[in-house]
Amino acid sequence: MPEPQHHSVIIIGGGPGGLGVAALLQGWRPRLVGSVPDRLRTGAIPDLLTGASDDLLSLDMDAVVHAGISPFDLFRILHHPTNDYRGREARVLGFQKRPAIDWLMLSNEPAGGLWNYVPRNQLTLSPAHWMELAPYPMDEFFNDSGRNLDPNDLIEKKDLVPYYHRFVVKTGLRDRMRLDQNVVSITPGDDSRRFVIGAESSTAGRLIEYSADFLVFAVGPKAVLRRLDVPGEERDYISYHYDHWDDYPGERVMVVGGGRSADWAATELHDAGRHVTYVMRGQESTQLRLIHDSQHLPYYVRIREIIESGSPRLDRRYGIHVKAFEPGGRVLLDSHDFVDVDHVIVEIGGEPSYDLLRDFGRLSLTEGRDRYRLQLMQMVVDPKSYESVDISGLYPAGYLAEGTGISVLGMHCTVYPMAADILSKLRVEAES
Repeated sequence: MPEPQHHSVIIIGGGPGGLGVAALLQGWRPRLVGSVPDRLRTGAIPDLLTGASDDLLSLDMDAVVHAGISPFDLFRILHHPTNDYRGREARVLGFQKRPAIDWLMLSNEPAGGLWNYVPRNQLTLSPAHWMELAPYPMDEFFNDSGRNLDPNDLIEKKDLVPYYHRFVVKTGLRDRMRLDQNVVSITPGDDSRRFVIGAESSTAGRLIEYSADFLVFAVGPKAVLRRLDVPGEERDYISYHYDHWDDYPGERVMVVGGGRSADWAATELHDAGRHVTYVMRGQESTQLRLIHDSQHLPYYVRIREIIESGSPRLDRRYGIHVKAFEPGGRVLLDSHDFVDVDHVIVEIGGEPSYDLLRDFGRLSLTEGRDRYRLQLMQMVVDPKSYESVDISGLYPAGYLAEGTGISVLGMHCTVYPMAADILSKLRVEAES
């Protein structure tokens, strides 16, 4: 096999986390263009920001942490000084183009990652401007693409995915992205190459090896879909991906899950005239609390209406596990009930592909969760750089990093401290 293609930084994953750090490595440097937000006018923070105002990646991240705020939170507030969009004049962050470093992205998905595969009509949980990556604001995208939309409104998949695709063009990332690469191995290298990455290329039809000094692990929180691990789950009436109600022409559909994706599927199928059996492992109180707290989302308003109407076409089953899928569309539940169906949709989420890192030893992981259903094992990181505490030179992006919570409003902002750390270390290596 030929020598691996070497790059200073390799990014694995083309979702929001990977795209965000790619833009910074491409040379888009954040700078202060507005006044320091009120929430940051404490202690040493204002002086630190104004001292690095022309390139915020030059901030002393140790000093930021010692001033009582994580770099993640600092950049979250700079990007979103208020939770609502207040026009371009309210921006605090601007960007200036500088020379790129040597980076490459490997992914087997289009730009935007998993957002390319959510249900066709699904709304996000967030206002449009929360979903943006700061180098290309959402209001500019709306203007560029002729969309008459409000950045404060929830954004739909049909508008969000084109945003990520255009982000690649606007920031000049395309030539450094290899979107036909399925990464199958990551192993320790030697003194001259810290990481060796094996990727199966769907275009070349062979395994290609890469090496890198630094690795951004941006595989996303659902890179490996969960399975029920029960007899018969490969039967042809079962789907592990829901896109649209018209994919299921039969009358009787079972949805297995309990997360927001399953809620969307159950609601849309019900309103398309299907009889929906909704099987959840969780308890009714958990779902009702989520519904009550999510009335700002139109489809949770609709779920509430359906439940309160007592619709006979939504049969909710709580605290229930599927035991087996039998021939002819018969599903056995652990309540000893059988349910006859035309289709089953399994929406039970996924997990990060941490198994790719098994050759580096045991990972330090911590549980991240929201107050309803979503939970995710996150990698423990250095709070000033978001570098893994276990693997030198590896940076988990987005929700995979400890401390981000599970809110899209903040997850994009881990890219700033990690890019700053990578750039600082590359400068030191170049000078030594």
